[in-house]
Amino acid sequence: MFHKNIIFFKESIYLTLLLFFCFQSSGLQAQLSGKITDDKGEPLSFATVYVKDSSQGTTSNIEGRYELDLTPGRYTIIFQYVGYEQKTEVVELDDVGLKMDVVLKEQSVGLKEVVVTADGEDPAYAIIRKAIAKRDYYLKQVKEYTCDVYIKGNQKVADVPEKFMGVEIGDLGGILDSTGQGIVYLSESVSKLHHRAPNLYKEEMISSKVSGNDNGFSFNQANVMDFNFYKNTYGELGRKIVSPIANNAFAYYRYKLEGAFLDEGGRLINKIKVIRKRDTDPSLSGYIYIIEDFWNIHSVDMWTNGEAFGQPILDTMSLKQVYVPVKEPNVWRVLSSAVYFKLKIFGIKIGGDFTGVYSNYDIEPNLPKGFFDNEVLKVKEDANERDSSYWEEVRPIPLTIEEVKDYVKKDSLQKVWVSKDYLDSLDKKNNRFKVMNALTGYTYSRSYKKWNLSIGSPLTALSFNTVQGYFTNLGGTFEKQFDRSGNSYANVNANVSYGFSDKQVRGDFGVEYNVNKTKYTNFSIEGGRKAVQFNEEEPVSTLQNTIASLFFKRNRTKYYDKSYGKIRAKTELFNGVFVNGHIEYAHREPLFNTTDHSYFYKESREYFSNNPTDLMNYGEAPFEPHQALTIGLDIRLRIKQRYLSYPDRKFILGSDFPTFYISYRRGLPILGGDTDFDFVSLAMRDNIKLGMAGTSRYNLEGGMFISDKSVPFPDFHHFNGNTLIVNFMIRYLDQFRMLDYYEHSTTQPYMKLQWEHHFDGVILGKIPGIRKLQWGLVAGTNILYSDSTKAYSEIFIGIDKIGWDIFRLVRVDFVTQLRKGMEKPGFNVLVGIEIPL
Repeated sequence: MFHKNIIFFKESIYLTLLLFFCFQSSGLQAQLSGKITDDKGEPLSFATVYVKDSSQGTTSNIEGRYELDLTPGRYTIIFQYVGYEQKTEVVELDDVGLKMDVVLKEQSVGLKEVVVTADGEDPAYAIIRKAIAKRDYYLKQVKEYTCDVYIKGNQKVADVPEKFMGVEIGDLGGILDSTGQGIVYLSESVSKLHHRAPNLYKEEMISSKVSGNDNGFSFNQANVMDFNFYKNTYGELGRKIVSPIANNAFAYYRYKLEGAFLDEGGRLINKIKVIRKRDTDPSLSGYIYIIEDFWNIHSVDMWTNGEAFGQPILDTMSLKQVYVPVKEPNVWRVLSSAVYFKLKIFGIKIGGDFTGVYSNYDIEPNLPKGFFDNEVLKVKEDANERDSSYWEEVRPIPLTIEEVKDYVKKDSLQKVWVSKDYLDSLDKKNNRFKVMNALTGYTYSRSYKKWNLSIGSPLTALSFNTVQGYFTNLGGTFEKQFDRSGNSYANVNANVSYGFSDKQVRGDFGVEYNVNKTKYTNFSIEGGRKAVQFNEEEPVSTLQNTIASLFFKRNRTKYYDKSYGKIRAKTELFNGVFVNGHIEYAHREPLFNTTDHSYFYKESREYFSNNPTDLMNYGEAPFEPHQALTIGLDIRLRIKQRYLSYPDRKFILGSDFPTFYISYRRGLPILGGDTDFDFVSLAMRDNIKLGMAGTSRYNLEGGMFISDKSVPFPDFHHFNGNTLIVNFMIRYLDQFRMLDYYEHSTTQPYMKLQWEHHFDGVILGKIPGIRKLQWGLVAGTNILYSDSTKAYSEIFIGIDKIGWDIFRLVRVDFVTQLRKGMEKPGFNVLVGIEIPL
């Protein structure tokens, strides 16, 4: 009996110690929860709840419900909502938890004693001037910090048309309900954020959850949520927004002091209404709260529209931020940041929000030298493997009823979406041949096995040039994915072409294997026979040449015949260093015009010859038939390239330095090769953001043939020219506006500069009437110099972002051409399409 009691006693001790250490390691949790409403019972979404004199806090969800996990003890809790009176409650928490509903009243502000200037200036201006004077101090006040960040993103379709471009939208695989509404993206993430002033960030995403995708990773990013009003400008959505306390804020804003109130610490808070001077300016409206004497930000409640950002699809965007003191007397940091937005694109209305809760600030982390590198974000390998119990424990913002249902529904739908029966049923429906497939092409898919076969349309593949006449170019592609995310895949493509005038059959094939998207490693092999342009960059597309030839009897493209085989490999050796190498063996033959056909100008115009060195020479070829064995190596170097690391891929953000391009080509006189040359070029490109003054971008390039023992015309260095008035495929930063396509082709050393500046509304945005059109002004120059052609230059000024809604893609340039020997400058108008910067 005594022995049994001893055993029982020992087991009890072990059990007690085990429970003790479990509680010590995990921490006993006590939850404070409830609902925050106004005095009318309406929920206050994204209200802030935090422990006084700490950065431990949370935010209410869109239903006003909140949850704050703490260890048992006595706390002073502050409930705060911008524009409402703070409420302070002292609570005793035990392991059972406490439910506390809170009602906040609208802030009753009183006007403090003010001094009105002789010209009647509102007293808000004096406060804003003091805040501007302290802006740089608070921007650099905390040299570095670390904190924990929770972010939840929610995007919901609010309205959707029944059809898009004639295709029924349906319920998007069960996402939308009977009213056409539903959450299309719901994601949560927990990260550790590190920051060093002024602009260094490093973030580690510890956990990630995406509704309906247990294999996915959240695209939430803490530093993107850093709308820092202490910076003069901020934002990466397009145009940078001017802060209401920027150095030049008075050019964009008017201010009105609406009153002041005392917070829980007895500090006087000034409530200032911020008024935009112009709706099209990159500015905001709303309220900013400034703390008396310290002149730092207490909280903000701002909103703006798509015109401010230069983003037509953006309807409205609002931002609420609440700051809390993390160190007395005046070190305040953001506790909560909530961004709401409404989008409209192709008749689809989307509303959403991103909410961030920042906690556990350490403003003296003593991060080691070299801690901040080019990796801005790293997502842990197991970030998406957390279970529901983990999220229930760490989630500071309770899910809404709709979000709970979305997780449950999409967890079920995901199993359906990846099932063989479901994917086979979709394939059965989509694989049916329809009449429109004759125009759009046809694709046969086996989604469960991750492969598809596509065949182009024989009708849309019909084109024209003076060498082949009308010709078809019918192609097909087989693609196979090797993982769920599509990062690793292979495809095989083949094309067959027949010229009705030259009566020649040509064809080519290619095999490509994409290994991954972490190093962008890719291998390919191709070969066949094609009619190719002398300039492999194809400054004139097949469609443009077809239109110019048939309707205006102007054949812009020049071709030669190439039978070839080519092997290529590319990868990123190191961060920012991309290498692309190839080897090609080709038999080349000249081609001649075989037809004079056109719809118009049949008698009044003649086609140019297919000889790019002499457009009126119809009998001679620009080169003799020959074989060419060439090797090439292209290197792209981007210094200090910033990037995001996900377990299955890498996202490149860019760099503060120019990007360098090094290219080398060698014609080898071996194995029957008739060429013998070495060519090298170096290019430098960059986009330079100049704040409110706009964006400049340039392309500076130089090159030369180190040796030129045997350089046939296809291997000359060709420049991307343009002789079209309407060119919807022009490459603005790599193509001249009025340069002839082959007149300046050379084997001599050359230099070229292409530069343009986008004023981003800084000029046209100030002109009444025109600023409502949201057009932009652009100006620049293109310069070319080589020993064979001497100096050639173009100067242009243009208007971009012409259009409506999201279709602001048209650009019109007015160009003048200058070159040695010209009696008078040339002039041209160029209409093109440009994707906004």
